[in-house]
Amino acid sequence: MTAESLNAQLAQCYQTYTQSIYAREWEDNVSAPLLMHVYDEYVTMARKILFVGQETHSWGQMNLKPTVEKLMTTYRRFNLGKAADYRDGKPLRYLRSPFWNFNRSVFYNCNCDNPSVTRNTNGFLWTNISKFDCNSTTPSHDLQERNKEGFELLKSEIAILKPDIVVFLTGSKYDERINRVFSPMRETLLSDGYLYQLSTGDGALPRLTFQTKHPRTLLGSRRNKMPNRYREVLEKVIEAVRNC
Repeated sequence: MTAESLNAQLAQCYQTYTQSIYAREWEDNVSAPLLMHVYDEYVTMARKILFVGQETHSWGQMNLKPTVEKLMTTYRRFNLGKAADYRDGKPLRYLRSPFWNFNRSVFYNCNCDNPSVTRNTNGFLWTNISKFDCNSTTPSHDLQERNKEGFELLKSEIAILKPDIVVFLTGSKYDERINRVFSPMRETLLSDGYLYQLSTGDGALPRLTFQTKHPRTLLGSRRNKMPNRYREVLEKVIEAVRNC
């Protein structure tokens, strides 16, 4: 397994996907699909992790039909949130949102036995259950149905990348889509939907697959009297991985 071979397999898969969706008409406010690029460090990790978020917050335009190569390059240059380009004339930004801090913490604590690994190592991968957004937020049910291949694409990506660990940071918002694609069983690790361990009969998901809420939600809200469960969930995931 090399990053080059994985990227070639992904590109072939993505070419089939984009040919299908680009044959349709799309509104100006529908983003281009999020297509991954595998970094060299990923294949060297003892514990390979794929994080699955909800949807992008703008990612080009679908109706401009960007090529697979361009979209994979956009992902590579984004550098796992360390070089975000908001096209506002300002320098590239290092994202320190709850989402990216959670991902980096899980990744580092699961791979820190390797002395070369830091929180900034490009040793994990990230995608979203929805490969696109609309107006920088959740696409409507109709748009989701029109791009249902995008949801099914995740299963093919996992088969190619063979992560040891998958972490869904989706809450329950996309449960219908996850259930359609994977038909998983959920074992409760923390109550009230804060953490599940997922399993599938066909092995489409690795044994260490977890589902929790978006890290921003995990931080809670005093206004809405929601508890801060961020640290508890983070430590529970790390514990489950390291004890396996």
